Amino acid sequence: MLKGIARGVKDSAIGMSLRAYVNDRLSEYGEIIDVNIDTSVNRVTARALLKGERDAVTITVERYEIESEGEARYIKLKSFTASRAWLTQILNKLLAGKRYKIPGAVSKLL
Repeated sequence: MLKGIARGVKDSAIGMSLRAYVNDRLSEYGEIIDVNIDTSVNRVTARALLKGERDAVTITVERYEIESEGEARYIKLKSFTASRAWLTQILNKLLAGKRYKIPGAVSKLL
């Protein structure tokens, strides 16, 4: 039970860091409202209010992998779903299968 609680705390900390990181870099497109990470199944779900959208959208990274090269850590995004069909298609076409360097602060939490 303590292991599950510790994972939940870790997942929440990673989610808060991820939210701040994405909002800082992609604010011209909208704002991430909240992020839920489940490291036990490698899934990330975020709710975002995109510019031009009246309602929040939900975006899920259905699967990701963490890779290490020396001191650096990377996340490879495998597949996406979203509450808008067009967004699911764009995310899978442009981001699925790509790898991104994880910022140092977040990397330390993993």
